[in-house]
Amino acid sequence: MHTGNGIKLSGSKVLHVTDHRYITEQTGSDLNPKSGKPVANQIRRMAGKNDSRYWRARIFKPVNDRGETSPHYSMRLQFRRRRMAFSLGTGNAEAAARIAASIYTDFLTLGVDGAQAKHRPKKIAGNIATVGEWIKAARSVAAANAATFAQYAASLRKIVGDVLRVKRSKKRFGPKGGGAKEYRRAIETASLEILSPSVIQKWRLEYVKRAKTPAEERSRMTSCNSTLRQARSLFGRKIVRFLPETRLPEPKPFESVEFFPRQSAKYFSRIDAKALVRQARNELAESDAPALLAMLLAISAGLRKSEIDTLYWHQVDFTRGVIRVENTETASLKSPDSRGEVPIDASVVAMLRGFRARATGAFVIEGGEGSSGPKMWGRHYRVQGVFNRVSAWLRKHGVTARKPLHELRKELGALITAEHGIYAASRVLRHADVSTTARHYTDLKTRPTIAVGDWLTAENVVPMKRAGRRKATA
Repeated sequence: MHTGNGIKLSGSKVLHVTDHRYITEQTGSDLNPKSGKPVANQIRRMAGKNDSRYWRARIFKPVNDRGETSPHYSMRLQFRRRRMAFSLGTGNAEAAARIAASIYTDFLTLGVDGAQAKHRPKKIAGNIATVGEWIKAARSVAAANAATFAQYAASLRKIVGDVLRVKRSKKRFGPKGGGAKEYRRAIETASLEILSPSVIQKWRLEYVKRAKTPAEERSRMTSCNSTLRQARSLFGRKIVRFLPETRLPEPKPFESVEFFPRQSAKYFSRIDAKALVRQARNELAESDAPALLAMLLAISAGLRKSEIDTLYWHQVDFTRGVIRVENTETASLKSPDSRGEVPIDASVVAMLRGFRARATGAFVIEGGEGSSGPKMWGRHYRVQGVFNRVSAWLRKHGVTARKPLHELRKELGALITAEHGIYAASRVLRHADVSTTARHYTDLKTRPTIAVGDWLTAENVVPMKRAGRRKATA
């Protein structure tokens, strides 16, 4: 017999019910007091722990010490005087309740040890890996070339160093003096646990807030996105799956990281390339031929700094008028798409013949020592001294970009796009996809303007009255 929101049983005991916690049962029949017809007696009993309706009101989403709510439900269970908790691995309440019921059923059938072995397998022994341990382990299984991996590692160290507020000084650039070792030790001994989602979010916001101008803010957004993507690459599936014995925190670093909106990367020419090349020839042909040659390779062939640094004379085909950009014994390309033949015009070929006649070695750019490529302390360029002189000369002559030599490659891209179109520029610059080229250059072979000024002929121009000075009033 029902009474209000409860059920009245023998002994006048009332059970208050909630639909998802009780099961309706038929206990017999009785006569309807109004119609006199037999009707079924029903009673609601509490659902058992092996029923999902029991757990529906008991599952919960845990909150950690940082106030972050888990996306998945969990359950607490006491069985034979042992208290345990299990993550149910889903954010769907109904599915989580069913999983909770099945876990309890497994405790009944498999026992405590069997159920725990099934639903809570033993974690890999050992502590969470440190930054240095993970970089070392990832380097042994990563398929990326050495230069690319070095950049990934540098980005990870950059983020961790900022998070830890590691003091940065110029000493860190002197490996022989030990400054770099101390700087890296402070970073690489830190546990990867510090890279929680909230910490990474605070880092990216603080990184951009340090900008002092709107232009610098946009630049920092782009740099921040690039740094995050490079660091995240160290924790991608292609690396993690080969390191099952090296523990990572949960969630993995940079998992579900947010990025700033992509900023416009359109290149706008601010230099007179023709005048710049002529001035370089007049000033550098006799005094610094290697610097002139490096500039020529950047502005005429669009070669990158590392490609100029390691270019051999046998890669220059004087007959066909092309430069073959390829992997050599001293160089590895940025990507497979970087490989290709770059056409150069006849006048540049003639100039290169003159340089070749005076060359004393196998490299196109002379004056360097050792080999080029990634080193323990960062990337090393064989002719860094030449590049330093080129950058200084370009800045002196109005090229204000952060990377003056690379600005010449961009200028070539803009010139080819204007003259031959976006697809031609994409092939010369050897971009992986034409969309990359399109993000940087506007394909406008003609100037899309309307001659509005021609509409203003002499007869319909209304002369403007010249404003006179107002008389002073007393």
